[in-house]
Amino acid sequence: MPQISIEHTTRTHLYIWHITESIEQLKSLLPTEKTVEANKMSATVHQKQFLVKQILLQRYDLSDKIDYLDSGKPVCSDGRFISISHSGDYVVVAVSSEPVGIDIERKNPKLHRIASRFVHAKDVSPKDADSLAQLQYLWTAKESIYKLAGVAGLSFKQEIRLTEFGPDNIKATALLREQKTVDLFFYELEPDYLLCVGFYFGKY
Repeated sequence: MPQISIEHTTRTHLYIWHITESIEQLKSLLPTEKTVEANKMSATVHQKQFLVKQILLQRYDLSDKIDYLDSGKPVCSDGRFISISHSGDYVVVAVSSEPVGIDIERKNPKLHRIASRFVHAKDVSPKDADSLAQLQYLWTAKESIYKLAGVAGLSFKQEIRLTEFGPDNIKATALLREQKTVDLFFYELEPDYLLCVGFYFGKY
């Protein structure tokens, strides 16, 4: 199967699916009732992402335990924490005993066009990366923090500040609303995808 399982820590697992299957192949891995919503989607990529998400939730006994807050943040009724992200050919589900937020993003020139919406002049950028890669790191970092916080309307530019990147850009630190420190961890996935995992300081 095209799935990667990463034990980020003993308390957090990342389940990563690189989509190579057809829609019909994915549907064959699910009960029919779990595929109905996908049929309403016009874009093939969205259908596949939805189906893979359902497969992962079913595989890890989460399908009937997930609800969503008004902010869109998923919550799990059994006490575990969950975060979900998808981009292009990848779907990622993080399951943890601690609050967690994840985001995956493919390197995309559109980030140059929207940079003014999420980059603050005081954000620290990753070292040894070109301008597009820097934006990819900042976007995935801030999106993962947004999902971690679960606060609707949180400003990426004004309320989330990147303060430090470590060696090789594997780890970073951010400040949420000038109050909470967030630790961020990055995984590079081929081709040109970046995954970020965020935890409140000391909670990973």
